[in-house]
Amino acid sequence: MLGDAGQLFGTTVNELVPPEAQVHLLNAQRELLLAVKATVDHHLRAEQDRDQRRQRRRPVKVDVD
Repeated sequence: MLGDAGQLFGTTVNELVPPEAQVHLLNAQRELLLAVKATVDHHLRAEQDRDQRRQRRRPVKVDVD
């Protein structure tokens, strides 16, 4: 069903949007997806950094002779 909707939308876009505009829209879509990926990567790295800082802050038992 989703594939059919995508195909219908693609056919409609081809009929309504000039080829030059289609290229610009595809480039804009690529940039948007890259921005989303960069945002997700940033938040994942930040979470990993927080986890590493938490692990370093844990107290360590030191035996004194």
